[in-house]
Amino acid sequence: MFRKKKTKVVYRYPNERVVIFIDGGNMFHATNSLKIKINYKKLVEILRKDRWLLRAYFYTGIPSGDLPKDVREQLRKQMGFLKELQNLGIKVKTMPLKKTPEGYIEKGIDILIATDMISLAFKNAYDTVILVSGDSDFVPVVEKIQDLGKRVENASFKKTSSYELRRVCDEFILLDNMKHKFTTPLNQEERKAEKGIFTAILKKLKDLFRGGKK
Repeated sequence: MFRKKKTKVVYRYPNERVVIFIDGGNMFHATNSLKIKINYKKLVEILRKDRWLLRAYFYTGIPSGDLPKDVREQLRKQMGFLKELQNLGIKVKTMPLKKTPEGYIEKGIDILIATDMISLAFKNAYDTVILVSGDSDFVPVVEKIQDLGKRVENASFKKTSSYELRRVCDEFILLDNMKHKFTTPLNQEERKAEKGIFTAILKKLKDLFRGGKK
């Protein structure tokens, strides 16, 4: 005899207010590994559901100072991407990357996210905070926010997800299960670019052939 699967009941506040905090570095590592590109506008809409969104924040580090040519080119692309996020209504917060012999590393981003999360909780700006990260360093931050009477949801990819963080949050959202709704495979992007080049070349050849027949 088969047992009927229990339906998970998720309780909502009336007129629930949510804020979304996106750890850009953590998401970059996940998407780079999975070879996907994220549509952050769609991701935000999926996470907010039918709730009132105060704001979505995106945190990342940027290189600064006297930069080599290849890093300057990367920075140019990064600033273009961050401008796109701003145009979508996602508030971008940045910190300078720290230069090391191995390259540039993020320093202080977690503290910036934690400070903003707790500050807005103290101001009673939201009922539920959605943390898009898999970093276990946020565990004590989550517990503090819960002590203030707020709910904390955690969303991340399995590749970079922390069990400790998932365990303390009120709800966990595995992004892998819904990535088809807000991501595009990077190789598909490349195929589109190649197809565009091929189409342009083919058109030029056709034009030359028609011109030669006249």
